[in-house]
Amino acid sequence: MARQYQLLVQLLLMMTAVLGQDWKLGRATYFGAPLEFSKTFDPYRGKGSFGILKFGSCGFTDTMPNGDTYLSFARDAVAASADTNPDYPGSCGRCYAMRCKEGLVKDNDGGPLKKDAIFYLPKVSRTLKDTYGRKWPGNPAEAAGELYTKCWNSSREITVRITDTCPCTQVLPDGAPGVKKGGEVRKQQVCCGGKAGIAHFDLSYWAYEKLAHPLSGRVMLEYRPVNCETGKPLSTFVPGYISKDVIYSNGVKAGWDWFPYFASYKRLAVPGVTPSKTAATCVDLAENGGLSFHVKQGYLPGYQPFAGVTAIQLTLKANPKSNSRDQTATPKNEPVDLKFFLHNFETKKFCNSDVRTGQHMTKRLSADGWFQFTIPLSAFKCDYDGALPHQLDRIDLQNTKVQHASFCLGELRLLRS
Repeated sequence: MARQYQLLVQLLLMMTAVLGQDWKLGRATYFGAPLEFSKTFDPYRGKGSFGILKFGSCGFTDTMPNGDTYLSFARDAVAASADTNPDYPGSCGRCYAMRCKEGLVKDNDGGPLKKDAIFYLPKVSRTLKDTYGRKWPGNPAEAAGELYTKCWNSSREITVRITDTCPCTQVLPDGAPGVKKGGEVRKQQVCCGGKAGIAHFDLSYWAYEKLAHPLSGRVMLEYRPVNCETGKPLSTFVPGYISKDVIYSNGVKAGWDWFPYFASYKRLAVPGVTPSKTAATCVDLAENGGLSFHVKQGYLPGYQPFAGVTAIQLTLKANPKSNSRDQTATPKNEPVDLKFFLHNFETKKFCNSDVRTGQHMTKRLSADGWFQFTIPLSAFKCDYDGALPHQLDRIDLQNTKVQHASFCLGELRLLRS
């Protein structure tokens, strides 16, 4: 009997691991609304009141050679995480399944949200349709001064990837849409958390309208973290899931942001360009420009992606416009040579040594110029408090030459013995 009980417990544990976590209660607003909504509400709320979807705190903005910019992911599958959510650290690139929970919208302390405590969109317009042509179904709790949001379908799941932050304290620079001269600091109470511990997400307008009509403005939801590739539920809420072995492979992995800087061209995922025909991230960097990957607050216990790492392995291919050494820092069909350094982004503590990728080429992968590089972590000399391996959370590949460095990165992995 004892043996049977032990087997039953093991089976239940295995089922829990497979099924992942139960749903948790959350709440959502939205940002990045279409022109019709902006034209209707900006005169009352201020210019640009819905925000800009394609420029988020996680990077994930492609820039084409002509200067055009695009969100790297589909606009109906992205969201921002409140920086007070318990699993906010490492949230960039993480995916969540969500479904609408019909009923009264709750405030930060768990009580019914009073519609007069927010900008109640229906007081301006009750007739605006969403992009599917659907009318607002109304607010059954309006007479009571509360907000009851109806769902289109409470059983329908959507999956969103975190590309931005919903900050409790928002620092807005001079020149931003609707911001006073000199800049402003605003409190976004909806993203500030409270006694109820309700996680808050700012969905894209196009993700939100899959759950409920945007005129509602806010909706309760149920959510859980899922694998971005398979959609399967993950077994952890706090600490939030991050990929600790693979940073980039056929796309950026959960937990990591992607921020090229001083780049005239940058694409998160160019399909089919690696030797195995997977996507690569490709950039064109000016002098001192770089390609960075970072886990927000990754030094915190439970995250710490570099803990136990013995080496970093990556694959690179030069992608120059010209093959003249006078015009490119990355000649075609040669190993890409970049400055490579590690640090703690939040505390600005850097490892004592930088390395050059060109000194650590270990293998040619293809005849068309893909090379593999393997760099021991010891080469970076991360040996003082503040920049010990478990305190690191960012990688930078930087061009130190006057000529532009144009290249693609196919894989970036953290190796452990």
